[in-house]
Amino acid sequence: MTRAWTRATADDPLDGLRDRLTAADCGHEPTDGYEDHCWLLTPLYDETGARHRWRDVLDRAGTRLADRPRPFSYLTLEGVEGADALEGVMGGEIERATLTALVPHLARHSPAGETTPCGAAQAPVTNSPGVPLGADPEPVDDLIAWRGPLADAPAHHDTAPHHCFPATWWAADGSWLVLTNVDLSATEVFGSGALVADLLADPELEAVRAPTLAETFGG
Repeated sequence: MTRAWTRATADDPLDGLRDRLTAADCGHEPTDGYEDHCWLLTPLYDETGARHRWRDVLDRAGTRLADRPRPFSYLTLEGVEGADALEGVMGGEIERATLTALVPHLARHSPAGETTPCGAAQAPVTNSPGVPLGADPEPVDDLIAWRGPLADAPAHHDTAPHHCFPATWWAADGSWLVLTNVDLSATEVFGSGALVADLLADPELEAVRAPTLAETFGG
C-alpha cells in the first residue's frame, strides 16, 4: 500500500535545490542539467466527464495550438469557442490522471524504478490554488518540502490536506524534474531524451514540445 510523502526537515538541503526552490514562488524551472524537456497539457473535461485535448478544441475553432498565446494557461484558450464550458483550463496543479500516467514513465527512466527517492517542494505562495477558501493556510514564510518514493506520488496527491500537489518534484539522483507552475495549466518534464520521447509518444498524455518559461520570457 502506498502512502503520502513525509515532510522534509528544515535542514534538508533538498539535493542542493533548497535556495532555488525557496526563491521560486511558482515552482523551480531548471535552465540546465537535463538533456530534453516537454510539456504535458492539463486535460480538459466537459460537463459529461468526457475528456478533450487542447489540440482538438482548437481545431474545432479553426485555430492551432502553435498560434495561441504561451505559456500554457487559460489565456491560451481565451476567446476560443466552447472553451469556457470546459473544466481544467485554470490548472495550477498536475491533474490526477496525468500524474498516474506520468509515474510509470519516470520509473522506467530512473535507476531505482518506482522506489526512486524523490524530493518535492511548494514555495511559500499565499494564494496557492490548493488552499480552500476560508481555510487557514499553513505559514507562508518557509518552504514546504517532502520526501518519499516515486511510487507514492499518487497517494500524496490524494491525501494532501490543504495544499495542491507540490509545484516542483524531482528524482534525488537528478534523473528528472517535474514542474507544474501554479499559474499555468500544463506541466513541464525535464529529463533524458528517451524519457521525453516516450512521453511524446504516449496516447494517454497530450505531450508537446514548446519553449521553456525561461526561453519564452528571455530569462
